[in-house]
Amino acid sequence: MSSDTLKLKLKRIDPVKYATVATLVYLLILLIVYVPIILLASLVGGFSDIGAGAAVLGGGILGVIFMIIFLGIFVFIITLIACSLLNFILKKTGGIDIDFEKAGLNISQIGEDRRIEK
Repeated sequence: MSSDTLKLKLKRIDPVKYATVATLVYLLILLIVYVPIILLASLVGGFSDIGAGAAVLGGGILGVIFMIIFLGIFVFIITLIACSLLNFILKKTGGIDIDFEKAGLNISQIGEDRRIEK
């Protein structure tokens, strides 16, 4: 290990904060990718399977709102469970060693509050 490498150990992740961030990222991707598909499918109507699927979701804007709320809650709960399981496994195995490369911070100056100072 070179002098520019800092070895840290991941021991715990805050499940609620991680689930919140993961849900917001997922919903942003959902808005960018799926919303146009749902809106276009609702324009097709009942003439194809895609239109029928959009009609099941309520079609158009109602389908988009339902999808965002339902999938947001679903992703949050699943991520919360997954992160809690990860924390359980990290506790049982002693954590994960992570190597960081020193880049622009003076790692040797760690203050009393255990924060890395610039």
